[in-house]
Amino acid sequence: MKITDIKPKKIKVRGTGTYDPETNKFGFEPFNEAPSTQQNVKTCAGGGKRWVTTGADPSKMITLKCKESSADQYSDFLSQFNALTKDLKPKKPVVPPTELRVVSEGGLQCWLDEAKQQVTFTGTIDLGKHTRDWQAEVLRQVQLVVRRLPASDKFNRVINNIKKTGGQNHV
Repeated sequence: MKITDIKPKKIKVRGTGTYDPETNKFGFEPFNEAPSTQQNVKTCAGGGKRWVTTGADPSKMITLKCKESSADQYSDFLSQFNALTKDLKPKKPVVPPTELRVVSEGGLQCWLDEAKQQVTFTGTIDLGKHTRDWQAEVLRQVQLVVRRLPASDKFNRVINNIKKTGGQNHV
């Protein structure tokens, strides 16, 4: 079987189109080689990309990509973001500042933001030490939150203020 009728591939070409209203003609001047508008391009698993734009005022750009059907889209985006920004250092800490922290004990940390009337808590579990009893360790940390927060004067002051105002001071 011989294939004699080969269709050429369609190729997208950059260029400039011009229209002359006097002659009613359209012209096109292609240019295939143009300087890239992206420099220092870095990609990561999952489809994320980081680059620096060219021009008079360069900018750093990031795009993150995730499947709509992903079980945990936030985690996909976060892992790409962390991979693309691992060489960048934040000027301010990403975690709440230590002056807002009311508990720091046994892998557990709690922060109290009076202005937002919010408590944020994080727990860290060493799975090497707690492979079988990780659930018990999570429960221990939750119990620690329940025991330690009421012992904090700052926490009690905020809770009492919320009770008095009915939570209306929320910013």
